[in-house]
Amino acid sequence: MIETITPAVCGNRRRRRIAVALFGLAAILAAALVGAALGALGAALGARQAVIAVAVLAGLAAASELGFLRLPLPQLRLQVPDWWRFQLPLPVWAAGYGAGLGVGVLTYQPFATFWIACVAAVTVASPGAAAACFALYGAGRTLMVAWPARGGRDAPLAVEGLVSRRPALARANGLVLAATALALGLAAVPAAAAQPIYLGGGNQLDPSVSSGTLAYTQRDGTVAGVVLRPSGSHDVTYTGRTPSLDGNVLAYAAADGIHVVRWRSREELQRAPNASMPALDWPWLAYRIDTWDGARELWLTNLASGDLRLLTRVGAGLDLGRASVAAGRVAWTVSGVQGSRIGLYTIETEKRRIFVRSKISVLANPALSDSRILWVEQKRGFSYLRLRPLESSRTTTLASSGDRDLVFWTTALSGRDAYVTVWLVSSGVAQLERYRF
Repeated sequence: MIETITPAVCGNRRRRRIAVALFGLAAILAAALVGAALGALGAALGARQAVIAVAVLAGLAAASELGFLRLPLPQLRLQVPDWWRFQLPLPVWAAGYGAGLGVGVLTYQPFATFWIACVAAVTVASPGAAAACFALYGAGRTLMVAWPARGGRDAPLAVEGLVSRRPALARANGLVLAATALALGLAAVPAAAAQPIYLGGGNQLDPSVSSGTLAYTQRDGTVAGVVLRPSGSHDVTYTGRTPSLDGNVLAYAAADGIHVVRWRSREELQRAPNASMPALDWPWLAYRIDTWDGARELWLTNLASGDLRLLTRVGAGLDLGRASVAAGRVAWTVSGVQGSRIGLYTIETEKRRIFVRSKISVLANPALSDSRILWVEQKRGFSYLRLRPLESSRTTTLASSGDRDLVFWTTALSGRDAYVTVWLVSSGVAQLERYRF
């Protein structure tokens, strides 16, 4: 190709520049289409452990490039048709050559990196993101046509110089692949560390953890109850749902509103009539009120002083999710047709801000600790468990599910443990899982 797109073959330098531009445009578009197709395939299939698979393949490819293994690569040892440049107009053959090389699978690949990128594009499961990544591959193909001939250099000699350095390039490529495999493997560790919490029959959801005690909603058919499971002691049960636990104090929702009790002695401390979805961090209690006109309101009250604050109110077309309270902050979600957002309120300063927002994802069920926030993100049939420090923009994905029948739901945070409800949609069965981070 270097010998084809030259001033001598094209006719003059101006026609060569046109040929390079058309070649590059076609290569980038063709590569982007390949990436989009692979991303769409991943979105349709889904694969919960896909990152681990790519890490393993990248490791094998690195071993092959570094000479530790001999692994054959899938190859089509074809070249673009040489006769095109003699029988077709310059714009046609230049764009055709670019498209042929941009697709990647139709020509010889000297290194394994391209095939690892193909597998990775499937695991990205996003046509747009995969297309953008593969467009860079097409740009690289273009650079290899234009760069060796810069400044009037003899392009074939420049290419021969690169070929003579193939062993060194293979070793460098192998080191990059090895680093990629290591990074992906480390990224996949949290997703592989799921610990199902076996709690007996029925469905368990709405986890809350404090001082070594786990509270959750236990559902058996249409009957819901709150179960507290202290370490080294017998279970304690209440008739209700959606527990929120802080030490020896429990808030839970019942038919007549929210009850706040000392769960060991069953002493009732407070009630919030007609309220639901409690979030407790003593003495602060957040809860939701559904009004007569279809609106939903999030209230925050100090159970010791009586201080009462309206944090937000949304109309009938929006969903206001359950809040979380911890370390002087309140987090909640609002979702609707225009998108979804997580709000964050600082109790001392009374300042509100949007912590994260999305136009295409549903953000739900945040859980706060003193320094982190955990939430669930639903997007195009995928479910993600996200974790982020409150003072950072770096988000970690603790777990993901590409199975439309398996959905993450309610969450809790305690120390270095994240808890989440895993819901099997088809059967309605829910169970709790714990992730150590």
